[in-house]
Amino acid sequence: MKDALGYYQILQVETTASAETIKKSYHNLAKIWHPDYNKDLQSTDIFQKISVAYEVLIDNKKRTIYDLLSLVYTKENYPDIDNMTIIGGGENVASVKTCKVISWLTSFKKTSEVEVLCYSDAIKKHMQISVINWLLGWWHPKGFTNNINAIISNFKHPLSKSKTLQVNIHNMISCYLAQNNVASAKYGLAAISELETLKAEQVKKFVQDLGVKVKQPQKWNITMLRLVQLIIPFVVCCCSLFMGGRNYLNLSEAELWSLFSKDKEINYYQQVSYGNGEQSVDDMVVGKVISIPLDKSDTSRLYHLKSETKIMYGPSDDFDVIKVLSAQTTVRLTGVTPDDIWARVMIDNGEIGFVHMDDLVQGIGKEIPFGSSIIN
Repeated sequence: MKDALGYYQILQVETTASAETIKKSYHNLAKIWHPDYNKDLQSTDIFQKISVAYEVLIDNKKRTIYDLLSLVYTKENYPDIDNMTIIGGGENVASVKTCKVISWLTSFKKTSEVEVLCYSDAIKKHMQISVINWLLGWWHPKGFTNNINAIISNFKHPLSKSKTLQVNIHNMISCYLAQNNVASAKYGLAAISELETLKAEQVKKFVQDLGVKVKQPQKWNITMLRLVQLIIPFVVCCCSLFMGGRNYLNLSEAELWSLFSKDKEINYYQQVSYGNGEQSVDDMVVGKVISIPLDKSDTSRLYHLKSETKIMYGPSDDFDVIKVLSAQTTVRLTGVTPDDIWARVMIDNGEIGFVHMDDLVQGIGKEIPFGSSIIN
């Protein structure tokens, strides 16, 4: 059994020690290191560590939680028990690994992501990455080699088993602390299949002690996650032949969305959504905008502003300004003009406007305000 924070080591007992043995060892160490008896400058610090370890290990509930979290965490990343929250927001989730390569003649960019997703979102994620890799990953000498490795990695290891186990154990404990025993049991059952026999027995006992009956969670079809890496290039080739050999190589990521998503509409008028739920449409044509599907749970579409930036009503500096946002403000990308010069974005109050693509950096900047329209 692992000892993530070294509590057993501090009390000089085995991880299988009985409560009586732990109590006896604590009293012996307290006599040695209590500041009233030991004037060593380090005695206070050592005695505090002994007391903290004893407080956890002598309490059956705290010791059980500590032992289970020690299965998947180390001292460096051990969670704050008082502030544990659910990771992923669903009961049947896993840690999905993807590697993306986008390359041009003069440069390439390789990015790796590990996200906690449900099964349907994992399929979509791997399909999206597969499209990008097969169409945009080959056009640089080093990018070519990196793209081969990325495709092989996505095929062989679509999930991170160790991270998935960590998520399930973490969520099992989080739900237990929140007194949601049913959800806790489901996460526990999901974790058992990933554990070695001895460690699995610890989780089985924990789930049994919850006193609830739940169904075994549905296993993920790992084969399907792998096959999407091969299906997409086949589909793209068929589409290319059917559409007369249209050149996909110069398409941006946003244009790929328009080709392979259900929503292929190109918006010619600017629709503005307000925070109160009302919507309006400008009576002027603002130019073609390639729409990106609006999924507020998709954090990959969140960008932040490099500097203080004007949000325009349309894709031109001649349009009126909706609002001026400060640097590092986070927005959601909802579309791109075909020339990749302007991005259509949603801001916190739900309004839609335009900024220069060069003003955006992918990823979250400043903390997103509570109640923002750009995220669930």
